[in-house]
Amino acid sequence: MANRAEAYDFSYFEDRNKAEGYGTNDYGAVDYGIDGSHAYQPMELPQAEPEPKIVELPKQEPEGEPEQRHRPKRNLMRMAAAWLCFGLIFSAVMTAVYSEVQLTELTEKINEAKKDLEEAKSLEVQLTMQAAQKMSDAEVERYATEQLGMGKVTGSQVVYLHVAQQDRGTVVQELGEGSWLDRAIAAVRGWFA
Repeated sequence: MANRAEAYDFSYFEDRNKAEGYGTNDYGAVDYGIDGSHAYQPMELPQAEPEPKIVELPKQEPEGEPEQRHRPKRNLMRMAAAWLCFGLIFSAVMTAVYSEVQLTELTEKINEAKKDLEEAKSLEVQLTMQAAQKMSDAEVERYATEQLGMGKVTGSQVVYLHVAQQDRGTVVQELGEGSWLDRAIAAVRGWFA
């Protein structure tokens, strides 16, 4: 730093000091005099025009094209991602609700089937007992005598057949004479018959 004026910005004070009639020294400070009063009028020094202060800002893209090109793509992608997430969550919730509804319906069907099964078992027991009563020996005899007109077997109903021991079968059709080998085999069979 060459001097204090470069280190501090006294422009605010200069305007006020000029309005009140005070001068500044070489360093840009207010010159009040020795005892703190302004016993003399300070001499105005020629002042050089202050150099404009240049502050470099970060480079910005022009407001027009590039920023607008990137922003819609980014917003579009964010919106698409949000809709995708919403769709996934919505479909998961709907799947869970649908599963619960199906589970409830199937549970009701199972309960109805169990009730029908119990009724069928009860009916089976009743029908089995009725069938057992109808199939007893006494019931079969009663049905045979009353409905079919049957009775117990008597001696007059038995017929015996006597078969004579000498009965033989006769050949109705003669076979044609075959070869000498066939005749020899037939003769041997005849001896053992």
